[in-house]
Amino acid sequence: MMKRKSLFAAACLSLVCLTACQSAKSTTGDSYWDDAKSAGNFNDYVKEHAGDFDMEALKAEAGSSDSTLSQQFKAVSLLSAAEYQNYEGEDSQFLFHYPISAEYANNYLAKAKSEGENFFAAFEDAFYPYECMEPVFAAADNLDGETLTHLLNDVPADAGYNSKITDTVDKWVKANPTKIPEIYDALKALGFFDDWTLDDWKTAYFYSYLEPYHVRTGAAGDAFTYVSYLRESILPELEVKFGTDDFKTASELNEEKYFSTKLTVAVTDGPELKDGEADTSSEAIELEGKKVAAFYRNTQTEEFKNSPPTLQLMGDFMLQLSDEEFPKSPEEADYYLILTPSYEYGDFYQDNAGNETKVQQVNATTAIDLYDAKTGAPLRHLGDITETPASSIFRDLSEESLEYPEITSADILAYIYHNINTPDAYTSLLDNTVGLNSELQKDESVILGNWEITYHSSQTVKEFDEGMFRYTAKDGCQFVRGEFTIKNIGTETDTFLPMVYYVAEDPIVQIADTNRENFYDCVDAMSNSRCLNSTSLEPGESKDGELIFEVAEEALQGDGSLYVAVSLGNKVVYYTLN
Repeated sequence: MMKRKSLFAAACLSLVCLTACQSAKSTTGDSYWDDAKSAGNFNDYVKEHAGDFDMEALKAEAGSSDSTLSQQFKAVSLLSAAEYQNYEGEDSQFLFHYPISAEYANNYLAKAKSEGENFFAAFEDAFYPYECMEPVFAAADNLDGETLTHLLNDVPADAGYNSKITDTVDKWVKANPTKIPEIYDALKALGFFDDWTLDDWKTAYFYSYLEPYHVRTGAAGDAFTYVSYLRESILPELEVKFGTDDFKTASELNEEKYFSTKLTVAVTDGPELKDGEADTSSEAIELEGKKVAAFYRNTQTEEFKNSPPTLQLMGDFMLQLSDEEFPKSPEEADYYLILTPSYEYGDFYQDNAGNETKVQQVNATTAIDLYDAKTGAPLRHLGDITETPASSIFRDLSEESLEYPEITSADILAYIYHNINTPDAYTSLLDNTVGLNSELQKDESVILGNWEITYHSSQTVKEFDEGMFRYTAKDGCQFVRGEFTIKNIGTETDTFLPMVYYVAEDPIVQIADTNRENFYDCVDAMSNSRCLNSTSLEPGESKDGELIFEVAEEALQGDGSLYVAVSLGNKVVYYTLN
């Protein structure tokens, strides 16, 4: 009798097992998974065969309650890996966006809250979770603090992928910076950030050289929320832990320090701005009690490969504002500063020997305009500024890529804004050649950098005496003695035509021949008391004097006119010599 009961129980058990096996019948995802296992490398298999995947079948399995958790994990992994197959390193998966598989990855990982041990058992059931886990996390873009807490806390202690979960969550957090307001408190309570270095914080939440525009939001309001959270919750803690100097730089405009983290937040849906001419009257703009935000608006994203996004909230400028000036939302803003760059191709760059290279110059000038944030109407054009470094972008034709200059720094933009009613205070910061003709009349001034320069007249001589000294030109040359007035319009003491000068920072004065192809530099006649070379002036101070050029007689005796060329970087204006 006992034997018959045992046989009956065994039969029932077999039936149960058979039923269970049948309920978890093999799927399309299982088939791909087995093939990947046979191939020996999941990522290589997906790269080779993703084009043949039945994506609709995988999506059905990933979201079906009829699929086991293990099958769902396999389907989501295959979907995620198939959507992006060309990553070269594991971290680069997190720099890609997954419009198809993101929803499935989010839903699957959220089950860590509800499925407990069964959720993690699915990792054990799947083939090589160490390879397949990252595509799932990389595709997910909407995990909350509770989900991340369960993913970190509920992993079985003896699981072989324990550290892999932690590392992968760390990569997810760094790849999704704008989720920080929703996840920071939960992760901080776990001690998740305790081992983060300063570089971890800065590359995740401020600027990453791997992906400069990785901080992205949809609506402008989300960008305000992000910067506000950094300002109020993250930065104070980081400054205590690492020091203020790691986020700020001493300004050359004054003794204050400014934020220089390169933080920008790319915005898809920004403020609506109206077309029209800004007010050019001298009526004062009210700043007291007003809140302002700054956006970098790039209208040439399609024309220039890898150019900055269409619209970015300028994070460093926002962090630089006082509490009274800082708007926490678009609704709080009274003004918008809109910076609009203009890019154009220039000449091929030449080295010091005059040899043409394969690098083409792209000139960049940025217009700064003040808008009414409530109406979107333009209020005032503040000027045009040359982007640094060197007011240009260089394109290596062999790589067909562009290297874009840095966006206007927070100290310069804040200085211009705070002096909006006294534009003379920031004239030296602007590109004052915009709108000028390339040829100027004598006694007409040009502003380049910190200097206002005016050419008056000249005389040509073979030699001349100055005090105890006699100056004689070389054979085949003569001196051109030009009369000039220079004025320091900058904010600090500066030296005109220093012996050691910086391209695009110090202006240069030369004589150009008729074709503007050959240029003659100044002679540094230090014993000449009227010589303007290496003259140091205080802000607002001016001086009359002369510059001396040694010019080939052949050029002087030609039929055409010679020119006084005054340049700064790629900006140049010409005066007819006589």
